[in-house]
Amino acid sequence: MVEVHPFRALRYHEGKAESWGSVIAPPYDVIDPEEQERLHQLSPYNIVRLILGRRQETDSENENWYLRAKRDFDSWRRNGILSQDATPALYLVEHRFTFNGKPHARLGFTALLELQEDVSQNVHRHEQTLSGPKADRTRLLETIPANLESVFLVYPDDGGKLEMRLRAVAERQAPTSRAAVAKGEEIRLWAVVDTELALAVKKHLGSVPLLIADGHHRFEVAFAHRQRYKALMSHFVSMADGGLIVQAIHRLIPWDKPGVLEKLRELCDLTPQADRQAALQTLGAQSAPGRFAVCHRGRIYSATVKAERLEAWLAAPSVAAELAGLDVSILHGLILPALEIPASSVTYHADPARVERQAAETSHGTAWLLRPIALPVIHRLASGGHVLPPKSTYFYPKVWSGLTINPLA
Repeated sequence: MVEVHPFRALRYHEGKAESWGSVIAPPYDVIDPEEQERLHQLSPYNIVRLILGRRQETDSENENWYLRAKRDFDSWRRNGILSQDATPALYLVEHRFTFNGKPHARLGFTALLELQEDVSQNVHRHEQTLSGPKADRTRLLETIPANLESVFLVYPDDGGKLEMRLRAVAERQAPTSRAAVAKGEEIRLWAVVDTELALAVKKHLGSVPLLIADGHHRFEVAFAHRQRYKALMSHFVSMADGGLIVQAIHRLIPWDKPGVLEKLRELCDLTPQADRQAALQTLGAQSAPGRFAVCHRGRIYSATVKAERLEAWLAAPSVAAELAGLDVSILHGLILPALEIPASSVTYHADPARVERQAAETSHGTAWLLRPIALPVIHRLASGGHVLPPKSTYFYPKVWSGLTINPLA
């Protein structure tokens, strides 16, 4: 059974840490070098200095970014830049943003998730993890004993009843903090001390299977340290929330062999499209498996895996039968091997325009645009113990870091 609790968060003291918007940041694993530098320049107290500090050529075992982050963390606590709330609270977080030209407002809450021995029976992952990121986050946790970022979890919420209760609380109470962030987005936070709400949250989450949306590596690192640190700061969002968006992650595939389209036509039926938007619209209108949009040398096609190829794959897939019908499984299990393209050469991005542009900028790059996997499908597969192929989902927007910190020492 899942157990969640209010907690006393460390939060930025807005009177000492400049504006709130200058000190928060996206999660570490979506920050590219350019964004990392921008955040470093934005404020000497930006959370990026703790979650993704600059590496230097002179770094050694006795002087490195982990140790510099610890010095900053200790200094910020000592000087009151970060101060701990006096009373345990649930922290409601609303993220207002625009997606596909329409305004959205997603509301979730941050609390502590108990790391019980059997927590994996009710908290399900849907992505594979890698040793490198786990080693990195382990070293950071061992250097700074704190949850610096939240793990992002989603939960079933029939009729959105719990979400509506959270929104009613947010409407009655003025935000504790608010900030504009990149691209006109806004984040608001409420520190809510409400015993009845905490009990309602605890009761509901104890009765439903949870899905890790983001933070698989951090979750596994925390679980490995559960004997020492009993709980993990987590952000929870209702699956009924209209602001919870799951995007596809698209692929840029290097393709420098002759006869590219001829080889592809042995696998797929190709239909020319006017542009990327038309291709995506065509793709979104289809429900059968094995459909893609392909951008190659300035031309865009709808690609449909030939019926006999798809039938043979579904009859004897190299993945679990429950996963075989996913486009991402078909791409990596059927198409890439048939084209003799190693998976290690593929790069990824959630922005289809960026992938198309990257393909156009290289003489041998091909962009493969995928459809998003529906959230109920992800939840059903994960609850059944299935792990999706890497880079299958992109939950949007991300849960920003620096809103709350959970000190563990």
